Parts: sequence; structure tokens; C-alpha cells
Amino acid sequence: MNQQEAIEVYMAKQGKAVQSYLITLVDGTGSMGNEYEPAIKAHQDVFSDLGNKKMDYQWEQDLYSFLPFRCAGSGNISKTFNVIFQKLLNEAYPKNITFLFVSDGREHFDMDEISAKIEEMKTKYLIQFICVAVGDAFPGQISNQLRDKIHNQNESCPAVFKVERKCQSSDVLYKEFSKIFTEVKGLLNVQEKHFEVNQPVYQTLVQEQPTKNVAPNEPFFRRVDEKAEPIVIEDEVVKPTDKPSDIAKLITNSVEKELILTASDPQHNYKEGFSKISDLGQKILDQAKFDNDLNEDIKKIASSQILLATNIADGNLELKKNEKEMTDLQKDIRNFDKVIEFVEKNAQEIEQKDITGEKAKKRMQKQLNSTIFGCFVRSKTTKKELDLIESIWAITIEGLNNYKKVIENDPQSNLNKLLVEFKELLDKQLQKIFEQQQVTELLDKHIQILKELNDTLKDIHQLIQKKDKVKANEVLQFIKLRAKPISENNINQTGAIFDQTDEFSFLPKSIQTILRDDEDELEKIVIIIFDDNDSMINESQSAKSNYLKIFSRLPQNQRIAICWKNGQFSFLENNGQSFDTLFKLLETQQAAYDLKNKCIHLCLVSDGKTEYNQLHKAIKEVKQKQYLIKLIYITVGSYLKNYLEDVILSKFRNREVKGKPLIKVIPRSITNKFETQEQSLKKSTTVPKLDEQFIKVYDDILDLILKEKNPAIKQNQF
Repeated sequence: MNQQEAIEVYMAKQGKAVQSYLITLVDGTGSMGNEYEPAIKAHQDVFSDLGNKKMDYQWEQDLYSFLPFRCAGSGNISKTFNVIFQKLLNEAYPKNITFLFVSDGREHFDMDEISAKIEEMKTKYLIQFICVAVGDAFPGQISNQLRDKIHNQNESCPAVFKVERKCQSSDVLYKEFSKIFTEVKGLLNVQEKHFEVNQPVYQTLVQEQPTKNVAPNEPFFRRVDEKAEPIVIEDEVVKPTDKPSDIAKLITNSVEKELILTASDPQHNYKEGFSKISDLGQKILDQAKFDNDLNEDIKKIASSQILLATNIADGNLELKKNEKEMTDLQKDIRNFDKVIEFVEKNAQEIEQKDITGEKAKKRMQKQLNSTIFGCFVRSKTTKKELDLIESIWAITIEGLNNYKKVIENDPQSNLNKLLVEFKELLDKQLQKIFEQQQVTELLDKHIQILKELNDTLKDIHQLIQKKDKVKANEVLQFIKLRAKPISENNINQTGAIFDQTDEFSFLPKSIQTILRDDEDELEKIVIIIFDDNDSMINESQSAKSNYLKIFSRLPQNQRIAICWKNGQFSFLENNGQSFDTLFKLLETQQAAYDLKNKCIHLCLVSDGKTEYNQLHKAIKEVKQKQYLIKLIYITVGSYLKNYLEDVILSKFRNREVKGKPLIKVIPRSITNKFETQEQSLKKSTTVPKLDEQFIKVYDDILDLILKEKNPAIKQNQF
């Protein structure tokens, strides 16, 4: 699959839920002596209510009932499954079955002995295959071969659970098994059948061949071109999803599938698989709509999995593929802290002799991508996770040092190209980071880091702009000065190589809004957007007429009024020309208003009931184009107000900080549930009262914008 192609992620609809038939196979060999009894007791207590909806066996050379414990000298896994498969193929059982395989060590197994029956089984049953590993000698390769070949129900079912072997008491072991079995019991609620899709799709990022069958309530994706037809399942059109939980689920399923393939086959090229996850996973994660704290854990787990994939793909992390390592990694793949710990413990820095400009760039890009989604780096000295700003600086330092190695290895390298690539990468990633990650508290150390980051970008800019060809020793001197950790001890010992003009001017405008003490010195401009769609029909005229009345106190060159209707933007007082994006409209005014050098108070008047997400994306695009924007929402009614307050509360945690949007409310009458929309609109706030509300809100906003600046404006004394 071409990784440069556009891809769309989908979520299959929910199907009919049924209970899977449980088949438990517990290792009855002598090495299980300490764990066998607690395991059986826990199993009976958790699953006893299943009655005849389960089948229980103790396995060794043959199959036996759970009790008594056989304490056999050896076992035969191939024979165990041959017998079970034959029974299932000869007799009638529910279509959905779950194998729960419990073992502590390797016994006889030959896939060739059961492969033919596996294919027969998959035509008759939808199968889940779950393992419980006891101790560190669990037969991971065998169990993963079985999982890979027989599991065909869904991709999101965990492959392995683990009980540690630490000479624990029977009570402790009972609790561990009970916890695992309770979780497995929840996994028995499965979807009755798979759906057929109208075109080929992929259920994981590492799937080689597409399929037209997908599991209900599971994510999948497809390659997209201009001629792509809609996805249809059971005569219903399915739209692409940007839900974080859906996209994160696809990433987790893909990582787990690649681990299964890696553990099951010593010859498997796992770097190729993880390279797909690294590239495509980041691409789809960028599409996810993370808009509140409820998604923080989802975001961090997905980004930690991509970080793992990236380090493996780049050769910084070798999978040893021993039974213990692979079992532990599979068990912990949904645990953010465990995944990060594994990466930090096993990842190596790029070897100096192997470093290239492309490798240095790719590594830095992947690290910053992880930071965008809340996956921060750890201190190399304390091993503790750094915060957002500290992580950015740690990644920048490592990136500078890697570029230093590139130059030292090849003094004739294209220095200007390296500098341009570094700055463009850092500019782009910082912009993304400060859009996704809200900065709600800045300590002195953070401000110092951001000053240093600004000076670093400024110095690179100056080196790029030099009339004379930049020399290697100049770049190395610059890196030597900049690539240093910032501590309390050197908090005031920084300074740019070149003359300092503005300590934050090279940082994204979104962070400048919070950082700058001098923003009151910037010239202000008010840009107001009126939602002119049908749901605003009773308030729109009052909103516009009272704006003209109140904001006429501002000079014409300090205000722009815009209408938004049916996805199009136009000027309030000259609506002959329309634009499909807000950014395109504002670009036409750049020369006249010098918008990128002003503090823009962007006011939105809307009830949020007509394609608000589209309007939100249009404003977000403008913010990403390096405009310095302060948002003011004038919400008509409570619908948009409630949504915004939820989002702002989650991001700012009720703190009053610079950059926090302002919300003003225009009350709207409550609709009777038996009224039509037309009747409701007719009963809206009376015009005089509505005028009063808008006048008050506009007065408050104008006073807020101009307070302590120019009293003459308030008094209309120009």
C-alpha cells in the first residue's frame, strides 16, 4: 500500500450482540502445581453461571476434566487442539466461540498437524483466541501462532493476560486469576456476524491484502482517490470517523497484530510492519478530533504506541523476541506508562556513524509528533517524564546535536538545506503542538525555555539569510551555544548571537498570545462573524444593526464585519463576493489592514446549530496561519454556550489565564417540546429586548478591548 495516499478511517456499525461459547484449556503438567488449584477455583467462581454455555478441560497428553490435577510429566498442544477441533466440527455448537488457553511452558506443538482443521474451523465459527500466561516461560511463539491462524472474530480482543510467578500464596494467585477471568468474561459479549462492505478495506495498518468483510463495532480504513465511492454496509452509507476512540482503536489493533506476527514467526520482518504503523498511524492520528480532557488518555496511549513503532522502525529499538519480552509487551500494550518505560529502557540513540540529515529530521519529527498528542519525553538524568515545554526543548537539543553529527561526518554537506529543513520542521511542529496542547500555566523555567527556543529559531533564520555562504564552523558554534539544557542556575545566562528584537516573535502566534507582555502595545482590530443561517433568522438582523451602531465608535480601519451562510463567507457591507474559507477572505484584506501584525479580537455571533464544526475549522485554519487571535464568543441561546463551556473547562480547568476565550450570552426563549421550529422562532425574544441584550454585550466587549488604552475612543472623541 502506498503510504503517501490519502486514507479514511471508518467505524463499522453495531451488530447484534451474542454470548460467545467458552472453551477453557488449562495446562495440567507438573510445573503448574503451585498455580493450578487457585486457577481452577477462580475459574469456577467466575464462570459457574455460564452453565452449559462453556466447555472445560485440563490438557496434557490427552484431555481430562478439571479435577483432579493430573500433574503430568509432559503435554501435547497439537493433540489437544486436534481433539477439540474434531469435536467442534462433528457436533453442533454456537457459531461464536472463545478459546481460553492457560499454560506456563512449552510442550509439543506442530502447526502442520492442525492447520487443515483450522481452515475448516474458520469456515464454521467466529473464534476468539485468548491466552493466560503463567510466569516467564509461557510458550509465546506457539500461542501467537494459534492466535494468528485461528482468531477471526475481531481485532480488538486482547491476545494475552499474565500471572506473575513469584512464589505467591494461593489467595494472591486466586485474586490474580479472578481478575483476569472477570475481564475475559466481559469479552464473551461479541457481535453475532461480520458485515460485507461494498469495496476492499483494511482492518489493521499492517494488513497485506484487503477484505470485504469487517467485524461490527470495529474500525477499518481504505485508500482514497478522487473517484472513490461511498462506503456501504447493508445498504447504509458509512461516513469517515474522526473520533479519537475509533482512530486509537485502529492503532492499538494494528500494533497488537504486528506483535502477534512478530512473536509467532522468528523470520518475520517486523521493522517493515512497524514502519507502516509509524507512518500511517501518525497520519490518521492527525485526523482525530481531540477536543476535551476525556480524550487525554486515549491520545496518550495511541501516541505512545506510535512512539514505540517509530523507534522500532528507525532501528533505535530491537525486539529481542524472547518469550518474556514479547509476552510482557503484548500484555502491557494498552498501558501508557508501561509502553513508555519499555521504549525508554530499550531504545538507543542514533549511532554517530550512521547519522544522516534525513534520519535526524525523521527522528525529531516523530518525537515532536508524539508531543503533540501528550506523549512527553523523559529526563535522561532523573528518568521522570518532562512537561510539555521541557519536552519540546529536550527534543530540540537532541535534534541540534544530531545535526551537529551530520555536519561533523560530512563538512561538505549542504548547510543551508539542513538549516532550512530544521527550521521549517520546528516551525510546523510547534504550531501543531500549541494548537493541540493548551498551555494553562507558565513557570519561570518555561518562559526561559521559550525565550531560548525563540532565539534559536531567530539565529537559524539569520544564518539562512546571510549574504555570504554560511560556514560549517558558524553552524557548529551556533549549535554549541544553543544545545544546552536550561536549569535554575543558568536562567539568565542566555542571549542571541544576533541583535535581539523581540523575545517571542519567532514562536507561533497561539503561544505569543499567552506569553507577550506587550500585546497591549499592538494595534487592535475587531473582526466579527455573524452566523446568518436560518436558525439565526430572528436574531441576525438585531445582531448586525446594533453592531453597526455600537462599533461605529471604532474607526473603519479597526473593524471588519463578516457574514457566514451556507458554508460561505462574505463581507457584511459588501456581500457581492463570497469565499469558501475564512482564511481566503482575510487574505484579501492583508494589504489594507496588515492583519498579521495586529492583535485580532475575533467575535463570533452564533447559536451553533448550523454546521458549527465547519465554522470552528475555518477559525482554526486562520489561527494556524500565524494570526494573533483572541476569541470572543457571543452565543445566542444555551446550545453553543454549554458546548463551549465544556470544552474550555476541560482545557483551562477553570483557571483565568491569558488566551482563554471569552463567552457572552444572548438569552433565547425556551422552546415548548410540542412546538414546531417555525412556532418557536416566532416566539423568540422580542426585538426591543433583543436589541438591549446585543447593545449591552457589544458595549462590554468594546470596553474590554479598549480599557486603559484610549479613553477618547470610549468617549467617541476621535
